[in-house]
Amino acid sequence: MKLTTAENYLLLTERIAKKPMLRSRFTSQAYFVLAVYLDLFAAHVLKIASGHVTFDKTVRLPDYLSIFVSQLTEALSEDDQLKNALKPVTSWDIANQIYDGIGAELLEDRQVERVVFQNNLKPHIIYVPTASARSAAGSWLANTLTTQTPALNLCVILNQMSALKWVVPDENNRESLLSVVRQQSAFNEIQLITETAADVITEKRFWLDSWLS
Repeated sequence: MKLTTAENYLLLTERIAKKPMLRSRFTSQAYFVLAVYLDLFAAHVLKIASGHVTFDKTVRLPDYLSIFVSQLTEALSEDDQLKNALKPVTSWDIANQIYDGIGAELLEDRQVERVVFQNNLKPHIIYVPTASARSAAGSWLANTLTTQTPALNLCVILNQMSALKWVVPDENNRESLLSVVRQQSAFNEIQLITETAADVITEKRFWLDSWLS
């Protein structure tokens, strides 16, 4: 199964300048995991009805979703409401396993370069998008909003993160893009999932800040 939203999220957001976005930044990691959720909703592996989430375990998923599947299954067994189902979105272990899996696939397709990044004396493997792959991801996002749900997913995520301006710098073009996004039939559900995930992420970030202070 191809996780198109998550793949393009990596291609558009990963940076190496100061700190790798998807290895060291909690919020960026969490929205990366959300991209996987939205891919699974788009493929009907996950479904939501009246606030309740169901998970089709018969669908064959990539091996690098093993921790995700385990934590999601546990969460749903406790409470299948959307907010609880989204709790694994903040898992560092899930984010890193997905990153390594998707990164390896993109490396095989020559869309990223493998870079060793030293952080607190510990080396990490970072998958840095090539300039052409990053540019192609931006074009894909702008040109397929009305035909591909993953593009709609990604646009909603980036807008929630206040990061869409980095992909579409011109304000007029950005507003036109968002106008198209809001007219799509899948928008309301995607927006609901994304806003609920944002609440989960914010609550966890505040908890981490209080624990570390």
